[in-house]
Amino acid sequence: MTFSKGLISSGESFRNQEWNILGEPYRPIQMTPSSFLFHAEFAPGSGVPAHFHETQDEILHILEGELQFEMEGQTIIAGMGDTVTLPMGIAHALFNRAATRAEALVVVSPTGKFHDYMAAISGLTDPAEVIRLGAEHDITFV
Repeated sequence: MTFSKGLISSGESFRNQEWNILGEPYRPIQMTPSSFLFHAEFAPGSGVPAHFHETQDEILHILEGELQFEMEGQTIIAGMGDTVTLPMGIAHALFNRAATRAEALVVVSPTGKFHDYMAAISGLTDPAEVIRLGAEHDITFV
């Protein structure tokens, strides 16, 4: 897999993939072995429970709305234009506790098993299975 040059138009996705992760839309945009970029949407009241990535750093750039992050006993509120960095091995959770939808661009680096994990959990409705598959893809829920 090589990094391709050029434009990725608005709404396009990597290999025309779109995922539904526990009811929320995710769209992969670009992937190489060293990094994976995707777009994520979070409806009011949605979120991702506490977990950590064993082999990846994660960066979220908020495009719209507001997300609340919990990490190492701290709560961080990030709004449009803010960027949140989550180093590998650090447990974190994120929630949309606002009344409006939130959107973010997310980068994980290196890619590792993350793309395969997202593809595996797309369409699942059982959180226990999402957690179980996380363990197979270097993501530990706490």
